[in-house]
Amino acid sequence: MDTAAGPARNLHGRFSGYGERMKKWGGRPRPRRTPWSGCRLKRLLPLAVAFLLLSNPIHAQNRREAILHLRDDVSTAMAHVSVEEKQTQKLDHCRQTLLMAAQSGSARATRKDLDQALRDIDKMFRSSSFLPDDRDAVHRDISQVRAIERNPRPNARRVP
Repeated sequence: MDTAAGPARNLHGRFSGYGERMKKWGGRPRPRRTPWSGCRLKRLLPLAVAFLLLSNPIHAQNRREAILHLRDDVSTAMAHVSVEEKQTQKLDHCRQTLLMAAQSGSARATRKDLDQALRDIDKMFRSSSFLPDDRDAVHRDISQVRAIERNPRPNARRVP
């Protein structure tokens, strides 16, 4: 009688190769692969998080700089020509609104106030009393501020 048969067969194939995996990994089963276990993802995830956290402040900084540049150009244009008292008061009010819109905090101007100030400045600078170079610079700044306001960056902290 032959009682010493060869190695036992695994009929279901369920644990085939389990012993070899145990030897290779030092007595522990091989760790399961998950979508988060990729080497590339582990390196890219901190970069993506940093980009999302830094993109909103960069956009806000660009917006502030554009508004303050417009305010400076309006001041320069006002210094180059003499305008009526009523126009001076209106432009001063618009400059004050621009300054409040550029500030961060609770004293900020609303978007409606900023749009109204941009419309008033645009209307006043369409007149021929301002120098052409100043007029072009102000119109260029107005279109830059409007482009920034029209294309806001998504808020990285808000999850839909």
